[in-house]
Amino acid sequence: MSEPTARKNKLDLAYAALLSEDDTQVLDALSRIERSADARAIPHLLNALVATDSEAVRTRITELLFQVKAAHAAEELLAAMTREELRTVRRTIVASIWNAGLDVRDHLDTFITIAVEGSAPECFECLTVIEHQELWPEKDARKGLARVRKAAAAEADAYKAAMLNDLVGVLEERLGVA
Repeated sequence: MSEPTARKNKLDLAYAALLSEDDTQVLDALSRIERSADARAIPHLLNALVATDSEAVRTRITELLFQVKAAHAAEELLAAMTREELRTVRRTIVASIWNAGLDVRDHLDTFITIAVEGSAPECFECLTVIEHQELWPEKDARKGLARVRKAAAAEADAYKAAMLNDLVGVLEERLGVA
């Protein structure tokens, strides 16, 4: 068996072990996955995060996601943000992008949509990503600003409205709008 095939088989076993009822097996699998540094592990990690009730497993998965530097990690996380079966961990997905310092400059609309349509905690995480991303295309920022202004004015939840207004301020500052 070739080395890449053997490596793939070991990773497949680790992915399967993520769904074990035995926390020790899951934590061991997470260590093997961490060593692989492969972005293809991200969907498996997120599915395990949704499925587990173990705080130790949840913490370890979150730690891995928050430090992910694998090639294509941003693409995997961005794709996961729109998967309905991962909705319960979307806040963690968004937080992972910021914590890992991933470049998502071409996806401002995705973060604006989640900030506007999602929960207040998801809005907070999107605000954090938008605020800390170094560059945003000007056209996207202008479109996003118009959407967020409208959403902030219509938001009934005072906490989320305040975050949306903060997001308006961040986008205005980026655009040099007074």
